[in-house]
Amino acid sequence: MTLSLDRMRADIAAALDIAPDEVATDEHLGDLGLDSIALMRLLMGWEELQPTLPSEKLYECETLDEFWAIARAAQ
Repeated sequence: MTLSLDRMRADIAAALDIAPDEVATDEHLGDLGLDSIALMRLLMGWEELQPTLPSEKLYECETLDEFWAIARAAQ
């Protein structure tokens, strides 16, 4: 199974306890309140769904757009 943009958005929204439509693709996720612990949980879950994800690149991302670009390239 691979990730989708909608899945990633929904996962981020769930971690932040907000509606998915409140997660803009270009907004800095830290500005929305995503902390390092929540980020680690998200990344671990995404890596389980799509083992081809390059984890070293994921840790540099700050927006949903950046996460999605890496996930899409790794499919």
